[in-house]
Amino acid sequence: MDERQQQKIEEAAEKFAEAVRETYQAMANRAVSAQQLNAELTQTFFNSVVRNLQEQAAGNRELAQSLMEQQRRQQEAAQELARQSMNAYAEFLSSMFAYYQGSVQRAQGR
Repeated sequence: MDERQQQKIEEAAEKFAEAVRETYQAMANRAVSAQQLNAELTQTFFNSVVRNLQEQAAGNRELAQSLMEQQRRQQEAAQELARQSMNAYAEFLSSMFAYYQGSVQRAQGR
């Protein structure tokens, strides 16, 4: 093998090595890009989850406050109903007592 053939072989080997290096470099760059994209997607996903959980928590707080307000109004309505029922019952007893007294007075008057 003469020097010229040896030089061509070395040049071909260098080109091959350069092509292999460029291929590996491109693959490494692509892997880094993919990792960065995955990290961004993961961050976006978790930010969305956190935001959704915060919104649900706020909605749950509003619902709880609304339910407490409804419960308070129901309690007030129940108290008013009980008060009105007691008043009606007291008036009924009072009228019965007045009727009884009237009957007793009429009976004594005879």
